[in-house]
Amino acid sequence: MGSLLLLFGFYLSGHYLLGLPFPTPRTLFHIALGGGLGVGLGVLYHRLWPLPPPGLGRVVRLFVLLPPAFMLGIGLMLFLQAQVALHFIVPLLAWLTPAYGPQDGTAPERPS
Repeated sequence: MGSLLLLFGFYLSGHYLLGLPFPTPRTLFHIALGGGLGVGLGVLYHRLWPLPPPGLGRVVRLFVLLPPAFMLGIGLMLFLQAQVALHFIVPLLAWLTPAYGPQDGTAPERPS
């Protein structure tokens, strides 16, 4: 939720500070959809491959995470014909999401 507020604020400030077109509800929906997919992808990666301790493992995990997240953002942008930076929003939120998970490197328990 905090990431979406930051992104919405960024697009609104672009209108007032830089004279960009005012974001329509459709644009805000595209941002929310891209943000939701990025967070979902980050949660999925965290379940499959928990965030390792700082070091080379995190770098390798980052380079494995970014290409599919970037391509998902580009595909979403082309599919929706969106005029927003979905190709950057999806990988950014997928990359940031594991920081909200357990910090001991374990995946969350699945409910039975």
